[in-house]
Amino acid sequence: MGNRVKLSPLYMPSFRWKGSIWKAVWIQYLIWLALFGFVSIIYRFALTETQRRMFTCLVDFTNARLSYIPLDLMLGFFVAGVLKRFWYLYNIIGFMDNIALMTALYVRGTNERARQCRRNIVRYCQLTQVLVFRDLSMRCRKRFPTLDTVAAAGFMMPHEKENFDGIQYNYNKYFLPFNWAWALIYRARQEGMIESDYYVTVLSEEVKKFRTDLAWLCNYDWVPLPMIYPTIVCLAVHTYFLVGVVARQYVEGSTLESDSIDMVFPFMTSIQFVLYMGWLKVAEALLNPWGEDDDDFETNVLIDRNLAMGLKIVDDGYGKTPELKKDAFWDDEWVPLYSEESAWEKKYTQHEGSLSHIK
Repeated sequence: MGNRVKLSPLYMPSFRWKGSIWKAVWIQYLIWLALFGFVSIIYRFALTETQRRMFTCLVDFTNARLSYIPLDLMLGFFVAGVLKRFWYLYNIIGFMDNIALMTALYVRGTNERARQCRRNIVRYCQLTQVLVFRDLSMRCRKRFPTLDTVAAAGFMMPHEKENFDGIQYNYNKYFLPFNWAWALIYRARQEGMIESDYYVTVLSEEVKKFRTDLAWLCNYDWVPLPMIYPTIVCLAVHTYFLVGVVARQYVEGSTLESDSIDMVFPFMTSIQFVLYMGWLKVAEALLNPWGEDDDDFETNVLIDRNLAMGLKIVDDGYGKTPELKKDAFWDDEWVPLYSEESAWEKKYTQHEGSLSHIK
């Protein structure tokens, strides 16, 4: 199996530009390289012998103390915290599938009234997500700059917008579409489209979970990481390489690196710059996933996907269960079927616990 592993996908991202480390650091790297080259030229061609000896002492002094800046520790903690925050936001960003599936399951009926009820429950939940994303994501804000554009896109009907605008409130009105959705659920129970109070509770809990996740998105946007935290990490990284402009110069007569080779180009320091600065750029990109960077949340795509998926589930996919028949393994023992290309996988044993054969 090991011989079949292809290594090329591991390296392919290194040759891309969009979302790559090269796109993230190339401006800073060129500026740093220009400063490094400028100092190197001054040392080689502009300084007197006495000045060169003094510069050598300065290089040894700064190089010996460059490790005083604990970059590994600071970047490690910072990136770990930011990454945890990023994945939590992604996990609660809101997918419509469960609400739509529960709505299709519990709100029964094929008449126009039942269809309207199912579709509007999904649409009202999606409307709230649009309203939230407008206030968090720049991509979504550009797509829906005003409530009129939200209504024009079909997420809000004209009479619903009048209802929405009619409520005067100093704070956001994310709660209102959820009120409409829960009112529809209650009305569906009263009209017999939902057969049990328990089903009302289950469906209401799904809507509640969706609302809670959106509320947490707002809370995390409202209370970001303290500014001093990313500032001190950013300052540490840039200070490290600013000092490195002097500390990593090749000088004659160095007491610290007497066996060093005059490479002219700072090869190893350049690698270090790309890795550490790239590490910092990763954290900066994850710190605000609501922007317009290459790897930020595709909120508009999610909105389109949620509405299309939700309406398809509760409308076109409602009540279209396949005819119940005997399955292909009804009278026979099930035998795994493999293609010729995948037959080699049959020789591997089933997944078992590491102690399952110990007696």
